[in-house]
Amino acid sequence: MKNWASLLVIAAVMSACSTPKATISQKSATLYHVQVKKSANQAMEIVDVQLTDGSQWASGSFRLTDMSGKRNVLNTKGYDEFNIQVVTPSLAFAPNQALISYRLEVDGPVKSMLLALASIPAPLEAEARPTLAE
Repeated sequence: MKNWASLLVIAAVMSACSTPKATISQKSATLYHVQVKKSANQAMEIVDVQLTDGSQWASGSFRLTDMSGKRNVLNTKGYDEFNIQVVTPSLAFAPNQALISYRLEVDGPVKSMLLALASIPAPLEAEARPTLAE
C-alpha cells in the first residue's frame, strides 16, 4: 500500500513539473496563433514572443486567450490549454519559426521554446490582390 501511495505522489509531482508544449500557425500576413498545452495546476507567464527566419528577428504584441479566442486569460493557472494571439507589423521577411519566452514561477528563470510554423497559407491575404479577371 505504501508503494502505491508513493508512486502516486511521484506521478503527481512529475505531471506538475512537465514542460509545456506548443504549436504555432500563421493566420494572415500579420497574425499568428499559438496553442499551448500544459498542466492545469501549473502557472505560466509569457514574457515575449519573437518571430524569425533564422537571420532576422521581430517581436510581436500578444495576448492570451482561452481556447475559444473570445476571452482574455490573465492567469494561466487552471487552464490546461490556452492560446497566444500574436500580431506583428508587416515584416520584410517571411518568418518560419517563433521563440516563446516564458516563466513557470514568479520571478523564476526565463525559459524558451523554439517553434516551427505549422503552416503558412499561400498566398497571404496581404499579397493576394484581386485581378480584373476575377
